[in-house]
Amino acid sequence: RPSGQVVLGTAAGSPTIAAMDVRSQEQINGTRMSWNIWPSTRLDATRIIVPLGCLYTPLKETEGLQLVEYEPIICKGRDCGAVLNPFCFVDFHSKCWTCPFCHARNQFPQHYAEHITETNLPAELLQMCSTIEYIIPQAITQPPVFLLVLDIALIEEELDQAKDSLQQSLAMMPQNALVGFITFGAMCYVHELASTTLPKAYAFRGGKEYTAQQVAYQLGFALKNDPRGTMGAQG
Repeated sequence: RPSGQVVLGTAAGSPTIAAMDVRSQEQINGTRMSWNIWPSTRLDATRIIVPLGCLYTPLKETEGLQLVEYEPIICKGRDCGAVLNPFCFVDFHSKCWTCPFCHARNQFPQHYAEHITETNLPAELLQMCSTIEYIIPQAITQPPVFLLVLDIALIEEELDQAKDSLQQSLAMMPQNALVGFITFGAMCYVHELASTTLPKAYAFRGGKEYTAQQVAYQLGFALKNDPRGTMGAQG
């Protein structure tokens, strides 16, 4: 599949290929991917050298940001939670949409199903609204969460510059923000910032692979008998 192109679903079920301006998407959405396209098979996934990744700029100021005053439509797939977006496949006949992440099939709410057509789409499905802001009425707003990840395999001058940038970022964050900090080099450290006595961090070996459940268990976020995976592996 040519770089810079994306596959979109159609009402008839046959995919179409549309050109995508990658740099324009970065300006609109504040995201930069390590690859413009994702591997479509397991074999392709084993052949890529640079891992799939996304650099996201939270709270990025964009021109023409669409504001909507209602709650987002959430995918009901297990452990998914993705939001209805322009890259979802929509079946206008059965009033369903398919999540592009977990491929779960979801029914539109009644107030959507009654009005949605190929020519009458909600903002979430418009291609120019790949980033929108929800103003949720009568909802308890949770504090923003920022996870800072720092590569410490740097020369001293670059590391000092990175520290200065981190301090500037912290100064600009809201007072009620929740902040996490991870550093990585030969080892990966998850720092516990709430510790007021002695510095505390959870260490993971860089040469060992961990499942999400193993990491959660070591950080104290999961049970050892969690049925979703093996939990007890130690770093």
